[in-house]
Amino acid sequence: MEFKNITHERSLYVTLGVIIVLVVTIIMSIHTAYVYMDTKNNIFQGMKQSSRHIIVSLQKNVMDLMKSYSINEYDKLVLNEMEGRDNFAIIVEDYNMGKILGEKAFLSGKIRDAEGNIIDYDSKNSEQNKQLEACYYSDKYDITTDSGDKLGTIAIYISNISMNAQLNKIIIGSIINLVLLSLLFLLSLFIIIHFFILKPLSDIISCIKHSDHDGIPVALIPNHGSKEIFLLSNTMNNMIISIRDSRVALKAQKNALHYQANHDALTGLANRILFNDRLEQSIIKAKNNSTKVALFFIDLDHFKKINDSLGHEIGDKILKVVTQRLNETICKEATLARLGGDEFSIIVEDLRQGQDASLLANKLIELLSQPLTIEDNLLYISSSIGISIYPDDGVSAQNLIKYADAAMYKAKDEGRNNFQYYSAEMTELAFERVVMDTSLREALKNGDFVVYYQPQVNGNNNKLVGMEALVRWQHPIMGLVAPSKFIPLAEETGMIIPLDQYVMRCAMTQIAKWYKEGFKPGVVALNLAMKQLHQKDFISILETMLKETECKAEWIELEVTESQIMTNPEEAIKILKQINDMGIKLAVDDFGTGYSSLSYLKRLPIDKLKIDQSFIRDLPEDEEDASITKAVIALSKSLNLRVIAEGVETKEQKEFLIENGCNNIQGYFYGKPMPANEMEKVLSKGFNS
Repeated sequence: MEFKNITHERSLYVTLGVIIVLVVTIIMSIHTAYVYMDTKNNIFQGMKQSSRHIIVSLQKNVMDLMKSYSINEYDKLVLNEMEGRDNFAIIVEDYNMGKILGEKAFLSGKIRDAEGNIIDYDSKNSEQNKQLEACYYSDKYDITTDSGDKLGTIAIYISNISMNAQLNKIIIGSIINLVLLSLLFLLSLFIIIHFFILKPLSDIISCIKHSDHDGIPVALIPNHGSKEIFLLSNTMNNMIISIRDSRVALKAQKNALHYQANHDALTGLANRILFNDRLEQSIIKAKNNSTKVALFFIDLDHFKKINDSLGHEIGDKILKVVTQRLNETICKEATLARLGGDEFSIIVEDLRQGQDASLLANKLIELLSQPLTIEDNLLYISSSIGISIYPDDGVSAQNLIKYADAAMYKAKDEGRNNFQYYSAEMTELAFERVVMDTSLREALKNGDFVVYYQPQVNGNNNKLVGMEALVRWQHPIMGLVAPSKFIPLAEETGMIIPLDQYVMRCAMTQIAKWYKEGFKPGVVALNLAMKQLHQKDFISILETMLKETECKAEWIELEVTESQIMTNPEEAIKILKQINDMGIKLAVDDFGTGYSSLSYLKRLPIDKLKIDQSFIRDLPEDEEDASITKAVIALSKSLNLRVIAEGVETKEQKEFLIENGCNNIQGYFYGKPMPANEMEKVLSKGFNS
């Protein structure tokens, strides 16, 4: 549910504001008009009254002066009257003086100029006459003798300048009052409307806007404001609560139906529908990440006989136990499904090699072969497992399912209680891996591993400076097995930790023995796996070994490969510092292959860099290898580190290294890795020039 945009609608505030302004404007206009007319009428009456006062003041005096022809005198009287009032002009008509001059009347008086100054009136000045005609108010009075003879007239002219100023003040004052009253009314009304109507309505709208995808408000509507809004809020809240309750029930019902549609009713595992969807998603993910997916088809051997003999109730309980065992074995990321009957399937993602699936398959075979007790019945079951690999066997879910099913039947044909890959070649490799893993564990128990030592020599004087301890597997059937055959498997299975500790203990015991016997073997270098470093008790184990073997810390050196350090450099720095604090020397093995950052390298508590043999093999002919080797030597000097080259086999390689500042040499040129008894001969005789 979405709300339509209503921003084009006029706000209630604006509507009310317009109404208030119109009402106040009409009222103030009527009031102003009344005041205006009343003031204007009062001013007009004042003008008439003022003119009468002037006439009363002037009439008697001017009459006497006219009789004596004293023009200047009554002209002064007019001037005095003008100065005391704001009249525009006072004009006197003198008939007696007019007769003398041969005119109808002699005109004199005073008038104001544009600046308001009083000047003499000139009857021939047309501009002054126009101004007199334009005056707002004028009045003319006769001057007569006591006997009734008419001597002349006095005309008084009053302009509207003063009146207009007063009327303008009224208008301006009315406008100001209009604005102030409007603002006061608006503010008062807005406050009342805001707190009692609009604020509650706004809160309701705000709550409605903050709705979920179904249009239901997330929070309840506040119930405050006027009585009507309070009732509206309560009604809406009751509706919201009712809808929420209905939706929760509907959602629970929907989830239940969805779960039933995608899960097995007996075991709670994913059913075929959900399994197919998960497999499709796993294929997409593997394609994007360039990884592999293993698909397991598991079928319980002779399960039908159990159902037929003991009944389906016992069979269902067995399936539940099998489900529990499978869940406890697989990782959390894997998908376990029951496809029907006694068929299970597992989807395992993020495999690097297809044969890695054999480790899980072997665990499943062993786990499902263990006896189980159901209602006092001791039962033994086994399973047949088929495995297909994406993308090695197929790229579609349909083909992977088909191939895993075919491999499962192949496992049944091979006598059951085993697993088979869809590819016969992969099955053979997987069994070889299982055999190797089993043999590796047995070899550790039986002490079939031996430690060989390869000399490390100062090339300038051909004197032994140390040696590297290297593990060899003395297999009772296969003979001496090279490390490349079993070290990767030991790292994958976690066996590298006990193997490392076995080699360290043997080498420490041997080096301590040599020192006691008066030999000078130098420092023995031990390879250290990062998994070993990540063990919480590694430091305490190392201290215990040194104490029990009576080996001094300065007699050993631990080598860690550059690529392992750069996997988690911050953690590596922290752990290696603890080792360095014990007095044990540290070296970076295979330097140049791990793309280490100089910022991390200078922080590592290391003593030595070991140039990887891949850069030594083609020296001195290969210019690129020569440049890299020189750069590593220069870097070690700048960081005040010792440097050693491994894999040196020829005199030319040795001479190149010494010429460029790398004196320490390790390789077949001085000797292959050898057992302890042969190494004692080297300790006794040394090396010839």
